[in-house]
Amino acid sequence: MKRLKLYLETTMFNYYFDINRDGHKATVQLFEAIGAGKYEGYTSEYTIIELMDALEPKQTDMLALIKKYGIMTLYI
Repeated sequence: MKRLKLYLETTMFNYYFDINRDGHKATVQLFEAIGAGKYEGYTSEYTIIELMDALEPKQTDMLALIKKYGIMTLYI
């Protein structure tokens, strides 16, 4: 059975760490499902560029999610 492919843009990475957002818990669960292999997670080089504009330590934390959950980066 093919896994659903999901594209994660900048907002998803922000919601992961924004505990005051309504979607925070669901976002963390989605990242965990990607890490568990239920879905294939993708982001783009443009999202990476946006994440690199974030202030520290949030920048490092958001970029670490890519490796932690095995999110693949698309280059155009």
